[in-house]
Amino acid sequence: MKTLVDIGDKNLEVWMNGTGRTVIIQPGMVSPLAEWEPFCEQLSRYARVIVYNRAGCGRSDKGTTPRNSQENVKDLKALIVKLDIHSPILVGHSYGGLILQQFAQEHPEVAGGFVLVDSTSNDAYKLDEVEVEGEDGGSTEAWIETCETYAGLTKEGLREELKDWIDEVQTSLPSSRHTEVEAFLSNPSMFEALREEIEYDLLCRGEDMPRSFPATPTIVIGRDPKTSISQMVEREGLRKSEAEEIENIWQALIHDQTKMNARTSYLLAERSGHSVHLEKPEVIERAIKSFLNSESHLHPKL
Repeated sequence: MKTLVDIGDKNLEVWMNGTGRTVIIQPGMVSPLAEWEPFCEQLSRYARVIVYNRAGCGRSDKGTTPRNSQENVKDLKALIVKLDIHSPILVGHSYGGLILQQFAQEHPEVAGGFVLVDSTSNDAYKLDEVEVEGEDGGSTEAWIETCETYAGLTKEGLREELKDWIDEVQTSLPSSRHTEVEAFLSNPSMFEALREEIEYDLLCRGEDMPRSFPATPTIVIGRDPKTSISQMVEREGLRKSEAEEIENIWQALIHDQTKMNARTSYLLAERSGHSVHLEKPEVIERAIKSFLNSESHLHPKL
């Protein structure tokens, strides 16, 4: 079900299965297809499901153009044209949601609906305004430096450097997908793409970003703030006050997304942190089903 699709200037690695209305999923910034396959298998029982690695990730070519959300929008549009898809439901998680927000502005007539899953915001720079005690390894600037370092390593060097991260991702997936996860995370090309994307898209302060969003039915899914705060404290070692400040900003940005048009609904992913597709996939499925079960001119029935 995985194949390489030629979109003109590069090949994209695409997972496809099912029949019926098409659902296209754009995963987050560092999210292998293997994380999405169980959810997509379930979804493909009643829809045609497509999930793909954006340029530079997995077996998708990086191409010659520096990566950013605009280039990712071009690739998504080219994929839709290549596969002759009409009025797809577009689902984007995290950075994938930011790509879809820009896609909606540039191609307002293409999608039949949007599902933004705990999506990154155009104003994500505000998260860096929180002062975190100790090492500033979680800042956007620090991530850019880290990605630059990783991009300069060999695949073998990356496997060694990221062994704990690879093990953590593999633990949540069946052993049949472990090799794919290791190959995904030990790819220097991906970190080169990440550095370019983070520098262009997440350091931007948003003033020059287009703000018009089409009247396409949209569902915004937000993580559970209590769960997210607990995870930041337990997994990242943040103080509770720091985690609360970060979460307050994130939640404000998520709720700003619900005001993009008059046809936007909101769903809370209760007891889920940022990885909704792993922790509460049924919430995403509920959102998608609401589109499949409703006429395009109506609000999705949640």
